[in-house]
Amino acid sequence: MSGVEDKIEGFYKYVPGVSGEGLRFDGYTTSVVRKAEKTPKLHHSFSITAWIALNVYPWNWVPIVDQEKDQQAGYFLGVDALGHLGLQADVKGIWYSLTSNAQIPLKKWAQVAGVYDQDRGLEIYLDGNEVGQLAVRGPLLPADMMDVVIGRVRAPMPPFPSIAASPGYPIWYSLDGILDDVAIYDRSLSASEIQNMHVSAHAPTGEILPWPVLPSGPLGPGPFGAYYCTLKYEDAWDRPRRVGPDSDVVVRFDDSPIRLVFWQGTSYIPSWVTENGKWFTDEFLEAPAKGCPDGGDCEPMSDKQVRYSRVSVLESSEARAIVHWRYALAEVEHYLGAHTDPLTGWFDWADEYWTIYPDGVAIREQVLHPTDPSVTYEWQETIVINPPGHRPDDDINLDALTIGNMKGETATYTWGHKEPGVYGDLNLPPPIDKPDDANIQWVNLKSNWKPFEIVSPVHTAFKIFTYSKSYYSFGCWNHWPISQIASSARICVAPDRASHSSLSHIFWDAYSTSEDSVTKILMDGLTTKSAPELVPLAKSWLSPPPVLVEGEGFESEGYDPVHRAFVVAAKNPAKPAALGITFEASEASPLVNPAIVIKKWGDGEAHLKINGKPVEWGRDFRRGYVQKFDGRSLVVWIRQTSATPLRISLTP
Repeated sequence: MSGVEDKIEGFYKYVPGVSGEGLRFDGYTTSVVRKAEKTPKLHHSFSITAWIALNVYPWNWVPIVDQEKDQQAGYFLGVDALGHLGLQADVKGIWYSLTSNAQIPLKKWAQVAGVYDQDRGLEIYLDGNEVGQLAVRGPLLPADMMDVVIGRVRAPMPPFPSIAASPGYPIWYSLDGILDDVAIYDRSLSASEIQNMHVSAHAPTGEILPWPVLPSGPLGPGPFGAYYCTLKYEDAWDRPRRVGPDSDVVVRFDDSPIRLVFWQGTSYIPSWVTENGKWFTDEFLEAPAKGCPDGGDCEPMSDKQVRYSRVSVLESSEARAIVHWRYALAEVEHYLGAHTDPLTGWFDWADEYWTIYPDGVAIREQVLHPTDPSVTYEWQETIVINPPGHRPDDDINLDALTIGNMKGETATYTWGHKEPGVYGDLNLPPPIDKPDDANIQWVNLKSNWKPFEIVSPVHTAFKIFTYSKSYYSFGCWNHWPISQIASSARICVAPDRASHSSLSHIFWDAYSTSEDSVTKILMDGLTTKSAPELVPLAKSWLSPPPVLVEGEGFESEGYDPVHRAFVVAAKNPAKPAALGITFEASEASPLVNPAIVIKKWGDGEAHLKINGKPVEWGRDFRRGYVQKFDGRSLVVWIRQTSATPLRISLTP
């Protein structure tokens, strides 16, 4: 096909090929189109050869070369969702299809060829070897009136397997990878000719496309705080996005290599990242299907272009960070929202406020703004994000969940092993019914730092995520993260793309309600402790010790569980004064790394004593200042655990 200048559409890039330059297709928009009047006229035997390097397997069949009309005329050489090579053609008015059992490898150069010989039939070759043959005789019925399309579907198709996809919309997509030396011959090549082409090309060996890494900022510990940043994934994914710099947020910790990431590739859904790159999230608010347009999934996971989802840093100091994440509950195809109010046009929205401390513990405040507060929503799902190249079993131990209570009693729930690559039922654990009064969940990732959640034990229940079919030991879906297709459920058929696995749900009571909002709070984070060892932390949050405030001009406003902080207000910030606080800690109400907020502290410095002894501000004793309209507040965080009374004093 050399000598004719073809139209290249979409986002593309020239990269090193097998001979000269190859064309990098982005997986969604890229195609090469040759107008019908300039295409080779094939009526009898023909051959197609190409070099291909697949970055991922396509969502469904994707053409390498396609000149067909409704599978009623013409030919098609392409790759299916499992990486099999296929040649299809109309011979004497019958559409024939030949698919290989062999898979095209990922990330490496592979030579592919499709041959139709009117006396022998269809033949397909991979790296010079025949991998399929179908005997059929007769002339090709051409589709000369059709353009030749290279590398992109001619019409939208549903993701494979369509029976397990939701909502099942047909989608546009292209090959995600590199094509080079695409050639069409008006004769049938012999097996020896194809073999010689393969050998003489001297294609580069090994992986020539890298496995992308889910971005989480610089590796290792770093100064604690929430930072605006620009997280890059891979060029083919980053280039089409219309998002400005510093649109992502990463919370770093100075005494551990963990982080909390708000990234556009997850639609800003907050994700904890362990020391070895395991990603975890506690989901988001999701509307029931009945209230979602077309019965879809109204959730921020559907906001592929982050049209609604956004993140901002409200506070960041050495003592704590507060990050605000706002999103709409909208569906994936047209971005229509759940439960649209016919009077105002508003639909369901949510605000989440994450208060994060240097010990890797956060309080998640979820505020739902529903059209109808009586509707039941989903507030939490235990989700592990698997990076490209990983199966769920690579990231999650089979004894995945340990559930605990305030007595330190625990029960572990284990998934049965399943051989990868065969789609079928999961070996799920039994329903979660132990221990009694459970309120702690500990997630057993293949990492030293483990995700955990703590809620109030009142009216709380845990439930195993029961979708029961997968190619792996755990459920696996790759419509999110990263994916830009209009889908809210597509099972993983290979470990080629970023994906996620869901383990459980937590159900617990609202913290507060109003006429037009519902609020819930949850403690989560990453820990190196076991589930029973989290009980003191849970007690310190759910049953904080009483406090005695001393000092003229100060008064206690009690404990604020939304921010995991004791709150004291200064009555007259213009007159700085000494402040004393005694925490009546006990075994039932211990202190674990307490935070204290002194509202309107003023502009003066603060000096700290603990049990009468001066201490220097530093890694274990931190303070930050927050300037607001009504004055300057002081935030103090202390790395201290105590089950006996403890007194601190702060002086200007």
